Amino acid sequence: MDSLSDYVKGLKLPLYFTSVAPVIFIWVYNNFKSSFYFVFLLIIVLLMQLALNLAMDFYDYQHGIQIVNESTVFPVGPYLVYKMHIKPESIRKAFIVSALMAVIFGLYIIFVSGDYSLIIIGILAVFVSLIYVLPPFRLDTRGLGEFSTFFSFGPFILIGSSILFNIRITFFIISVSILFGLLASAIRFLHHITEDNPEGTRVKNFRKIYAFILLFGFIIQAYNPLLFLYMIPPLAISIIHIIMIKNNTLEIAAKTSEIVAIQLVTTILLVLYIIF
Repeated sequence: MDSLSDYVKGLKLPLYFTSVAPVIFIWVYNNFKSSFYFVFLLIIVLLMQLALNLAMDFYDYQHGIQIVNESTVFPVGPYLVYKMHIKPESIRKAFIVSALMAVIFGLYIIFVSGDYSLIIIGILAVFVSLIYVLPPFRLDTRGLGEFSTFFSFGPFILIGSSILFNIRITFFIISVSILFGLLASAIRFLHHITEDNPEGTRVKNFRKIYAFILLFGFIIQAYNPLLFLYMIPPLAISIIHIIMIKNNTLEIAAKTSEIVAIQLVTTILLVLYIIF
């Protein structure tokens, strides 16, 4: 019988905070108003991430990718198939159902809000998310996964949520959306580095690329001295995190919990900045 930890690993549950964080931020920024929209947004982003995670397991299995770092909370590879013995076809069906439910809930929210401009952002968000995992695109296998991740977990969520909550899109909103997007991209880059060519540019220059992705989002907050003051702790932790990372890809990917923790700290401090 599968244990709770198997489901946590197989469904990649700790990574779901990447989807939830921007929604929490924008809800707090809106003074905790429109809780109805907030709940539905949470459901939509969680369903969409579930769909993507299931799709990754299915296509990773089809392409013969093996599991690595299975002893950690963040294994890479088709854990649901190899370790939990779930049939690939069942995973494929669950992926389709989850994606369709996310789209249905999204259309419902758009209909209720009456702002049909959200359809454009919704279509873009779904398209960018799906080409991340679906053939023939599969950006996650072409060294382009971070671009898809950036838009899916940053600008699209923040800007779409701002429109839904009738919030004016300011430079603050844009800069924070960039920060969230880059944090999500950093998590993706580090977590999946084992899937890259060991002799490729991404692996050989990992520390430089990773440092840019992770740190740039914090640095651009310097336009607002008070906001930047709040961002100094996660920025400092990030620098130490980068310095301490080893060169071995397995050891690098095993540090996923650290970057997820950095994202959690960043979100908490952004919320505190808004409140106080």
